[in-house]
Amino acid sequence: MERELKKEGFNFTSHRVEREEEYRVEMEKWKPHIILADHSLPQFDGVSALKIAHELSPTTPFIFVSGKIGEEFAVEMLKKGATDYVLKHNLSKLGYAVRRALTEAQDQLDRKIAQEALLESEKKYRALFEKTKNPTMVFTEDGSFNDFNQAALDFMEAEPKELLQKKIHDFILPETSPLELKELNDGKIVELPLKIKDEIKILELTITPVELGDNRIIFATGRDLTHQKRTEKALKESEEKYRLLVENQTDMVVKFDPHGKVLFASPSYCEVLGRTEESILGSDFLSLVHQDDLKKTHRALKKLQHPPYVVFLEHRLLTINGWRWISWADKAIMNEQGELEAFVGVGRDITERKLAEDRIMRSLNEKELLLREIHHRVKNNLQIVSTLLSLQSCEIEDQKVVDLYQQSQNRILSIALIHENLYQSEDLTNVNFARYVKNLIDDLFNSYGVDPNKIQLEMNIEEVILNIETAIPGGLIVNELISNTLKHAFPNGQGKIHLELVKKDGNYVLKIKDNGKPYPEGFEVDKTDTLGMKLISNLVEQLDGKMSLNTTDKEFRIEFKELKYKERI
Repeated sequence: MERELKKEGFNFTSHRVEREEEYRVEMEKWKPHIILADHSLPQFDGVSALKIAHELSPTTPFIFVSGKIGEEFAVEMLKKGATDYVLKHNLSKLGYAVRRALTEAQDQLDRKIAQEALLESEKKYRALFEKTKNPTMVFTEDGSFNDFNQAALDFMEAEPKELLQKKIHDFILPETSPLELKELNDGKIVELPLKIKDEIKILELTITPVELGDNRIIFATGRDLTHQKRTEKALKESEEKYRLLVENQTDMVVKFDPHGKVLFASPSYCEVLGRTEESILGSDFLSLVHQDDLKKTHRALKKLQHPPYVVFLEHRLLTINGWRWISWADKAIMNEQGELEAFVGVGRDITERKLAEDRIMRSLNEKELLLREIHHRVKNNLQIVSTLLSLQSCEIEDQKVVDLYQQSQNRILSIALIHENLYQSEDLTNVNFARYVKNLIDDLFNSYGVDPNKIQLEMNIEEVILNIETAIPGGLIVNELISNTLKHAFPNGQGKIHLELVKKDGNYVLKIKDNGKPYPEGFEVDKTDTLGMKLISNLVEQLDGKMSLNTTDKEFRIEFKELKYKERI
């Protein structure tokens, strides 16, 4: 057999075995490419060798070479898996049989490898096909569904049996351009609006035609664009609304970077400046700001770079119609990293309002000057009357009459002091009552020649601000009560006066008492007919107040409210 194979040009190595043990070792370790077996040996036989070969290496060719086998035995062995048989007296056919057996074995091996590779490829394809989250479908050329993954079923909201009975065209909207799968090229991308369960969904398909012999299938990988398209539509509508709002509103809108470079300008902004959008974009708006307003504009820009990233600003801009006052509400725009990106300002032309405010301020200043002048002149006139009374009293010898003149003079001075405080104050309608009362009592002490070291004043007055309607009668009441105390309470020229004014439950409470000579027995305010007490009663009534007297403590208690201004006719 070796000689015949070499004659046929085979280059080989052969191992010869005669026992089953040797045969098994060679099969497992040496792994022959082909087995040539005799029908029988003294200690082994070919039929057993064939059976063992099928157990250990079923793809290895097995050829019987014997002189004893007949046709029936050969057929039987071929049925059991033998590759071929050659009779010993016809060994010239051995080379052909071996060559054919090795070729068939190699072909069989190649087919097995190819089948295993195909199976592995199919497993990978099926895994990829099933596990991908993108809808993946296979169509025939007429659009019928041939295969699909779970993502496709979820997108189409259908069961497999239902989908296999339909075509992709059944879901395409009538108004959409017809889809001709036959005409699609490899890698073609189409965007299909599909009506699925009364809902419009958008599916983007990447089409790949695949030729399978005489047939053609369409492999399509999809992407659900429904949410994206809805978002894009909503964004587009929002942008359109924003543009309509910006372009049609009268307020100016401008976007600029931290250095003042204009990035966007609304039509109203361009109209106010009298310039085209092209000439404004990229320019520095700070160059248009009035020199006197530059400092506060820079301060506003610096403030915009810190929380809360909002500022309100009024400044003048140079326009085609000269300087115009613009009121701005500016806000900083931050990017996703929280970094400053730009500023957006919404402005309004307030030139007319500014001019009106200037006119009003000039008018108010004029009225304030006039009111101050009135208070000043009233004070001067009252002082003239007081001086006339003082001069007149010098010609009178009757001390009672002189005292009456002095009392009238003090009353007039108390009113004059009100007007003096008003024209010297920033507030021309309200009086700091604590300061006023202190000055009033100082004047009374001076008028009556009181030594402050002997007659002490204890004053507890809160920071009370009263209008002139309330301050004048209140001041006259203090004047009368302190004057009476100075005239009658301290015959020896020593003592203490306590004055208190507090606000309680929306009312003012005035308390005046002294530690001087007690009131006469049976003294009652209502039954006293002196001018001073009558004046006090009238003033308390004018204040809509209540007055009480504790004769034991010598304390006058007057409770009143601040009077509201009544328009004069």
